[in-house]
Amino acid sequence: MATSREDIEQLDDLLTCTICLETFKVPKYLPCLHTFCESCINTYIVSSTEKEKESEGFKCPACRKLVSYIKTAEKPETWASTLPTNHFVMSMLDKREIHRSEKLCNSCQFNDKSKKAMSWCTFCEEAFCEQCDECHRSFKVSAKHKLISINEIQSGNSDLKISEVLSCEEHPEKIVEVYCVDHSKPCCTLCATLSHRKCENVSSIVNAAKGIKQSKLTTTLVKKLDERNKELNEIIGNRKDSVTKFETTTENIIQEVSTLKRVATDHLDKLEETIKVDVASSKKRVVMKLTDEVNTYSSYKSTLANWQSVLNGSIDHGSDQQCLMEVTKIGPKMTILEKEIKEEKKNMKNIAANFVPSELIENFKMSAQSFGCVNITEDKFPYTLADGGKRGKVNFRSGDIKILHKINAAKSGVTSVLFVGDYLVITSYSKSNVAKYSSDGHFLGDLAVDHSPYDTAQVDQTQVAITITVNNKILLVDIAKIKLLRTLDLSSLPDVYGLCCAEGGTFVVSSSNTLTWVDSSGKKVKEKSTPGGSCYVSTSDLKDCIYGETNNSVSRVVGDTTLFTYTNADLIGPRGIGIDFEDNIYIAGYLSRNIHQITNEGELLRVIPIETFGIEMPWTIRFAPNSNKCAVTGYNTGIVVLCEID
Repeated sequence: MATSREDIEQLDDLLTCTICLETFKVPKYLPCLHTFCESCINTYIVSSTEKEKESEGFKCPACRKLVSYIKTAEKPETWASTLPTNHFVMSMLDKREIHRSEKLCNSCQFNDKSKKAMSWCTFCEEAFCEQCDECHRSFKVSAKHKLISINEIQSGNSDLKISEVLSCEEHPEKIVEVYCVDHSKPCCTLCATLSHRKCENVSSIVNAAKGIKQSKLTTTLVKKLDERNKELNEIIGNRKDSVTKFETTTENIIQEVSTLKRVATDHLDKLEETIKVDVASSKKRVVMKLTDEVNTYSSYKSTLANWQSVLNGSIDHGSDQQCLMEVTKIGPKMTILEKEIKEEKKNMKNIAANFVPSELIENFKMSAQSFGCVNITEDKFPYTLADGGKRGKVNFRSGDIKILHKINAAKSGVTSVLFVGDYLVITSYSKSNVAKYSSDGHFLGDLAVDHSPYDTAQVDQTQVAITITVNNKILLVDIAKIKLLRTLDLSSLPDVYGLCCAEGGTFVVSSSNTLTWVDSSGKKVKEKSTPGGSCYVSTSDLKDCIYGETNNSVSRVVGDTTLFTYTNADLIGPRGIGIDFEDNIYIAGYLSRNIHQITNEGELLRVIPIETFGIEMPWTIRFAPNSNKCAVTGYNTGIVVLCEID
């Protein structure tokens, strides 16, 4: 589909540098995906590193994310030149210049000449004047390149796509030709030869990008960006309202004090000044705190808006390859950003002020020492459930548990369960399969796997990983297509039981007394010994690890630091570990026949009898993301119970 002049003009914000407020000149993008002119970001880097006496990196001018250069010996003056070029923006600039009849011949510009372009080469992605066009067609190496008339492009009659030819980020002199499915990485042939020669799923970029704009991967990411943008708008609005309400309240307090002053004697003048200072100090502190929160969430919104603009631009005007690359960039960063927002929200408090008059104010002539005091109260910010744009409160800590559906996934054996998008994924040890169900428990299909699957973990929006205990493997499965993608050989490990995904795209695999970190190719990264009982492992923020440590205790660690060890005589045989979106932790005690619900600091909230779920021995428990729904499996029964907490 051709891109109209109006569509191009609507992308002015995407093509404007936020530092100089002019059209990009040599656009460079940072890891957070904000783009700036090379000269602008270079000036900013040099200035900020000198001002802050920082030699290990700099903060993004837009979102304040740290860009680390700790591993390079280069000086800050050279950092901007090493940043990747935003080829999509460059292509859009070319497109806009063509539609505005401002495009000059690229070949002539190399020779410091200015001639109006007459044609566009889709292979070289360069514009030519009439003379250079003729030369380009006459060279053997470029004779078969497709050239399109500039007039034809302007009239909207061409099928020109933006960025059909994409430069490799690792090797800018080469073009992207292949896509590694195993690593979700677009690359040139050199990348494929050097870094991906052992990968099993490598295809052409054209084939990999087919249907990407309409794919669930893209539509899910677009939906998630919209939802998080709405959520940030609500938070920012709430914080701004809090500033206004707090300022109004403090002004009312001043008015109340002034009213009391009018009926008081000169003795109250000093007391009035004291209370004013108290109010002003509290007002300044609280308003600064709330304003800081507004700024924090505004920076998140800026990041989301930038990602939305880039992604929508690539969807509406970019090629399928470009869209794939943008989705690949934004998707992982979106997950990290959501975690950061979630952590920020935990620390938010609703702040109010009220004036408490002194008990002796009526008899102030002889005994009153002050007008009263200003109380600043902070209530925990209500973390609400987002579900398709509708939000509702969930009482996880004491709410009733209601059974929605029961699924007979197998007649016996161990089962593990996982929510992935709109699907419920269940692995059966006895049936040696992974099955897909709808969110209301209807069977949609399954995939037979070799031997007996033990546990499963989500990798991305459509991909899950499954442990095979008999021959120590991890299977990577596309659950949308119910298709095996590849296999990781973990035969060097003692046992392979529980599984979760950790930071950096690694997997944490548990056995009875060992936790092992392996990368996406199956190579061991590190190992940690445990006292035993570590059949299952989970994580709340990709950095920590929560696992059974003995027959009646569970530990949570980050790196080499143990945050807590929860031990309870009523917990016997800890197995599956679930985490709700408020970070409450649920431990399935299969021998004690109960589920222990604890805080993320390891404090007991309640012990839930297993009879609540209608099964005898709980084995695993998992929550749907951003939902009050959970699924519980029973040991050696094959039953999966879908529940929700009110």
